[in-house]
Amino acid sequence: MIIETFSLTKFIAGIYRESKNSINDQLATLDIRATESDLLLVVYDYPDQTQKMLAANLRLDPSLLARTVRHLESRQLVTRSHDQNDQRQIHIRLTPAGEKIALSIKQTLKDWWHDFFVAHPEVDETTFTEQLQLVYSGLTTHGERD
Repeated sequence: MIIETFSLTKFIAGIYRESKNSINDQLATLDIRATESDLLLVVYDYPDQTQKMLAANLRLDPSLLARTVRHLESRQLVTRSHDQNDQRQIHIRLTPAGEKIALSIKQTLKDWWHDFFVAHPEVDETTFTEQLQLVYSGLTTHGERD
């Protein structure tokens, strides 16, 4: 079956928006925005990345990432420190409060997807996950961003 290109884009965007909106509603008590939650999760899963690496991994404009990091730093959820060997490199680390929020976000995501797959048994979780990983890997490995 051939799916129109627009349909693929619509489905991917729709999945992202629906999941983010629902998850953001659940995270409202944490006062965390979508980009901030993504950043906290990535720093939690891959600690001590540089700000430049985070921007590339999150596919964010470096200036947006810098503003997000400054905001999280003002809330004492992350710290920034210059690399001792290269002062141009800034490492981002979670504070204990940031780790606590990252764990809460992680659990919320896990619960949301679990609930989704329970409510939609017609969607095979393993196949869905494997296919998304293949698409993501194909995009990131070959640099195809068009």
